[in-house]
Amino acid sequence: MKPLCFVIMPFGKKPDATGRIINFDQVYENFIKPVIEESGLESIRADQEMMGGIIHKPMYERLILCDFAIADLTTANANVFYELGIRYTAKPYTTFSIFETGTKIPFDLVDVRCFPYTIVEDEISELESKKEALKKYIAGVRKSKVTDSPVYQLLDGIEFKHNLSSDKVEMLREKAKQENDVSELIQEVVESKSNPDKAAALAKLEESLPDKEDWDASLAINFMLAYRSINAYPQMVTYIESLPDHLRTTVMVQEQYGFALNRSGNKNKAIDVLTAILGDKGSNSETLGILGRIYKDKYMEAKGQNEFLAKGFLDKAIEIYSEGFQSDLRDFYPGINAATLKFVRGDQDSAGFANVVEYSVLTYLSKKDKVSMRKAPSNFDGYWPHASLLELAILQNNKEKAFTYLSNAIATAHESWQTESTANNLELYHSQGDWVAQVIQVLKEN
Repeated sequence: MKPLCFVIMPFGKKPDATGRIINFDQVYENFIKPVIEESGLESIRADQEMMGGIIHKPMYERLILCDFAIADLTTANANVFYELGIRYTAKPYTTFSIFETGTKIPFDLVDVRCFPYTIVEDEISELESKKEALKKYIAGVRKSKVTDSPVYQLLDGIEFKHNLSSDKVEMLREKAKQENDVSELIQEVVESKSNPDKAAALAKLEESLPDKEDWDASLAINFMLAYRSINAYPQMVTYIESLPDHLRTTVMVQEQYGFALNRSGNKNKAIDVLTAILGDKGSNSETLGILGRIYKDKYMEAKGQNEFLAKGFLDKAIEIYSEGFQSDLRDFYPGINAATLKFVRGDQDSAGFANVVEYSVLTYLSKKDKVSMRKAPSNFDGYWPHASLLELAILQNNKEKAFTYLSNAIATAHESWQTESTANNLELYHSQGDWVAQVIQVLKEN
């Protein structure tokens, strides 16, 4: 049985101190994970960041019980340092720290041995030689068992004791395998062509598992996003409400709760949920983007029935979307919606605002195209940029450019709710010409 190696690192794409975006998922898949497996270890990755930084029971168990741990200190992520501190207290040795050379290591860790790697043009420089060097580094530590924890180096006679059973390690191993198996079953349900009731199949799978108190964050997220991907919004609401507090109350889950409530028709409760997030955590583009969508929907419903109420909802949606875009100019979703609604309202600056958003989208695409160290693109990477450019082209009444972006959008991996959402947005542009109806029809068919 292979020893377990727990990987502590950021998730997704994060900026470093210079503003450069680092794709940590690719660092893990192409560098860290292969090294661990080729060193004869079994890799388990931390998932706390998927839940907004929450540290829960399985996380502590893994930090304490796994035979080895690798911590990536790049970007000086607070969660990583917190977990590294726990690990150093629990284990005198077999903890490895790595970092990208553009990172300034905090003063407290300058005496800790760290393994460097360098990213140039979104790729790890000399990847194969770095992998061999890290494998050699790990092999040396495994053989010598030299104390690497500053806690044990500086405090003579310290000893960490716990009453966790030795069987717990095997339980961790089995649990990780089981959750991988369940994730594969979830994907099979979502992708099934023959199952007429995917929501019921997901619910049955959900009920077959142990109490949700013992679930890892990644498993909880997988179920939630599966319900969303098949447009099972009422079931998604019910599922989120069934989660234990430590999962349900995190920002990511609450944002998706607001999203699902809106899609289920409970707009007022959705507004309450999202407003509470903003009150607690401050402005962020994701929460504001979802909240802006609700007011946009309310505007669409009131339009033609109560013009004064409709105008109020339109103004509110533009205000919220604009705040979302200004809070993070790299997130163009609230920007494109603000540009669309400014056009509807007849704002004189709508074209200028649209140019700013277009620059944001094109900048994102130009950076993404340089990234060769990646797997198949995610729905965000593939669909939304082209859908956003499609809306901007229609706003500018550029039919030729719009048809190009339409082809690019539907040719990429996407879910039905995404094209449906874009088609609904474009209903606002019928005044641009009959060709807009053709675009909408193509989106609905794809």
